[in-house]
Amino acid sequence: MSWLCPHQLGELCKRVKKTCEPGMKGCVLKGRVKFVEFGKGVSKLDKDIQILDLRSMPPFERHEKIFSSFDNLKPGQTLKIINDHDPKPLRYQFEAEYKNVHEWQYEKEGPKDWIVKIKKTEGGK
Repeated sequence: MSWLCPHQLGELCKRVKKTCEPGMKGCVLKGRVKFVEFGKGVSKLDKDIQILDLRSMPPFERHEKIFSSFDNLKPGQTLKIINDHDPKPLRYQFEAEYKNVHEWQYEKEGPKDWIVKIKKTEGGK
């Protein structure tokens, strides 16, 4: 999947307390978004990028969600984060804890939003 929901914990939806199926009955996205099946208008590259929009998430939850999402990536996959400020402290933490297993690339640098791609390299677990 190329998105992450604040209610998703691994394969489980905390909101409906069962396996996450985007758009299912009880899902906050039901009727608000249209889901596209892979191969129907989605490029192969899209399946290797997970998007995590942090702007509506409380700040104290953000780093835990980011590192959990990054840990679940396979080598070669990318986590794209969207943030409301420059995630410079996060970058320092990645450099300290994930040295030689990630690539950091700014896609957009403010002034309102920052978008960063964090790719798990082949040295990643």
